[in-house]
Amino acid sequence: MTTRGVKKKAAAPRRRAYHHGDLRQALVDATLKLIEVEDVGAVSLREVARRAGVTAAAPYHHFRDKDALLAAVAEEGYRDLNQRMDEALASTRPPRTDLQLRALAQCYVRFAVEHPAHYRVMFRREWSDEEKYAGLHTEGMRAYGRLQVLAQEAKQATGDKVDMDTLAFTIWAWVHGLAALWNEGPLRKKSRSDSIEPLLERSTDLFLGWVMAK
Repeated sequence: MTTRGVKKKAAAPRRRAYHHGDLRQALVDATLKLIEVEDVGAVSLREVARRAGVTAAAPYHHFRDKDALLAAVAEEGYRDLNQRMDEALASTRPPRTDLQLRALAQCYVRFAVEHPAHYRVMFRREWSDEEKYAGLHTEGMRAYGRLQVLAQEAKQATGDKVDMDTLAFTIWAWVHGLAALWNEGPLRKKSRSDSIEPLLERSTDLFLGWVMAK
């Protein structure tokens, strides 16, 4: 039997397996770069996928929507901040309350200035749903818990003259405001400096001098 004149059927193209390493992390990294350039409002799953070099459907393997992706960015920010706080407090010897408060405050501000994209999404009100964003809430409370402990120690060191929660909120508002105003530009312009360090040192001296003198 001859096969002359019989046209062979073309073999179906083989589908290539999809390989992208750690896709979830690639999407988080692409989101951070997008925020650095265009801010949070520009984030969409489609745009992040395009920047990561994957299909528009790929992000849905890891994130149900844009908020879930932004929550992952925020959680990563808190994890990094917590690690820095651990290292800063561990290096404070002897473990004096005033020195630890200084280390914690400066660590917070430096993190915010060095990682502005993370910082922009870490405090969104959407994250108030503790059940929906359990991992993010856990990391956030780890960071705040350290501040509460030191605020309690400062309260005791000052003869219980200051309410612990009020002191913790005030310290948080101070470092958060300092970092936000620097990142957004007003303090950078007023200080006429490319570095927050001189202002951070002076502000820390002033604020902790007030706290510990109470």
